[in-house]
Amino acid sequence: MARRAYSFSMPLEVKLAVVIAIVAVAAAAGLIWRSRSGRARSQDSSETVDLRELAAIKNGELVTAFGRGTTFLQFSSEYCSQCRQTARMLNELEGADSTVLHIEVDITNRLELAKKYNILQTPTTLVLDSKGRVRSRIGGLAKPQVIQEEAQKATFEI
Repeated sequence: MARRAYSFSMPLEVKLAVVIAIVAVAAAAGLIWRSRSGRARSQDSSETVDLRELAAIKNGELVTAFGRGTTFLQFSSEYCSQCRQTARMLNELEGADSTVLHIEVDITNRLELAKKYNILQTPTTLVLDSKGRVRSRIGGLAKPQVIQEEAQKATFEI
């Protein structure tokens, strides 16, 4: 017994409307993501970073203390171009302000840190006060103005 093949055909107008709707939704999602990227979101200050667990190396030495004012803890990965831009901005700020410390941790092979600190994208920068408490989080390429504001805010909260 032969089976009948049923075919369903949509009119061209419906196909075109579906494609346009998909593109519009994707564009809206992209704009929302882009508008949120690089901005600081305040965090509950009960979360504290343990420098021993990070085992971060800076200038060939193990980092054992937080900055006197603000510490920017940047989580990066090997193939992240925005990570280099963020690191450059944070290093410039560190050079200009002696109360600021920038620590960069490559999480490519440190997935336990990514899980613990809920790192979903790189770069992600945690803004810490002088006691290592997380004050805010910046996901994506940090905006220069945001970095300046966060450095000043954390310094005044000491």
